[in-house]
Amino acid sequence: MVCTCPTTLAISSGWRLAEARLRELAGICDIEVYRYGMLPTWRLIRADSTLFVGAFDSGWEGHESATYKVMETPHGPLFRGFRRMFEAVANGAERTV
Repeated sequence: MVCTCPTTLAISSGWRLAEARLRELAGICDIEVYRYGMLPTWRLIRADSTLFVGAFDSGWEGHESATYKVMETPHGPLFRGFRRMFEAVANGAERTV
């Protein structure tokens, strides 16, 4: 079944455009983008040893939530927990860029 809902088509077109622009960046820097099939709860962006974390909820989407900077510290479990979850999601996802 193919969905022809205008909202769904606009969202998927937006994702394809974003991935195309990110592929262009991949030619000049190290970048990876993944699509995963689980319910989104966290939005995670990793830049070396810094994570930027936001949450999805029924009241708002990830892009509308606050984003928090989580840095690696010698005894900080928060960074390690998010990193471990991030790597588990990426291992089960399809890399698109």
